[in-house]
Amino acid sequence: MSFWSGEKLLANSNVVVPFSHEQIDCNAYTLRMGNCYYRTAEQETGHEQKKTFLSDGESFLIPPGQFAYLLSKESVEIPDNVIAFISMRTGIKFQGLINVSGFHVDPGHKGQLISAVYNASPSPVQLCENDLIFKIWFCELDRKSADPYLFKGAGFNDIGNDLIKGMSKEILSLQSLADKLRAQQNEIAAKFAEQKPAIENLTHIWRIVVLGVVAAIIIGMFTLVMTFSVPSIWTLGKKFRDYWLTVNSSLPVPPLPVPPPPPGTR
Repeated sequence: MSFWSGEKLLANSNVVVPFSHEQIDCNAYTLRMGNCYYRTAEQETGHEQKKTFLSDGESFLIPPGQFAYLLSKESVEIPDNVIAFISMRTGIKFQGLINVSGFHVDPGHKGQLISAVYNASPSPVQLCENDLIFKIWFCELDRKSADPYLFKGAGFNDIGNDLIKGMSKEILSLQSLADKLRAQQNEIAAKFAEQKPAIENLTHIWRIVVLGVVAAIIIGMFTLVMTFSVPSIWTLGKKFRDYWLTVNSSLPVPPLPVPPPPPGTR
């Protein structure tokens, strides 16, 4: 088993359609983004959950935390004695896009390639129709494969409905949840700022009411003290006078203090 060199790739140009020698990168062939993609929902951009076709050079975004299917522009025709391996280009991987689909192409496969990708970064990843996205390597087997060891399925030339079933909902990533939480916090802060003057007025009124209640309690307690303590003082003065008369019968008698009138009388 050995991998094809760039020279052998050039000599077997029928494995990729259309083929361009300029897309040979060392011993790999670089595949381009085709004219069709599908990605999961993303509420902030109002993206519709449907298969989208691109015009020449048109760009599109894969938001943070969202999943997408990408259709290659080229078709591949894998010989019976070859297996191919695919990987995303390093520059795109560094942006946070991860290839989550298969990493090989079976012997005998014919058709375009569909890659499933996921944006694990906190920022959108922009791609364009005709961008160089994937690399494919061809590895020669020790013999030609025959049934039942050849690829039996039909090759892709479109993103079929069987692939996109159940993929219409938005995928809530940690980044999207953080953004939603931050938006809710800002909304709450804005509403609180709107209600702050009313809250301050209610606080001022509450303080006045509390001070009024405290003042009423103090006045009431003072009234009770005066009501019950003044007669007691008069009684004590009377007892002191009687004691004075008993001990000093020869001295002039001090006048008896006049008791205060009962509360509520004149």
